[in-house]
Amino acid sequence: MNGWKIRALGVLLMVVGGFLFVWSVKYIQSEWPQIFVGLLSVFSSAMGFALAIMPLDVAEDPED
Repeated sequence: MNGWKIRALGVLLMVVGGFLFVWSVKYIQSEWPQIFVGLLSVFSSAMGFALAIMPLDVAEDPED
């Protein structure tokens, strides 16, 4: 996977996490589903941020 694809996936995960957070706070009224969706939003935002700032040591294969 190319470096820009990994970074784009990270940004996409952060956007999804933000959407899930707003959705859980604004539209979900029950307590436990709101907690689970909120935790999923935090997890996806954290994973997206980690992918976005992850150092990439991708060595180019000279045979290709």
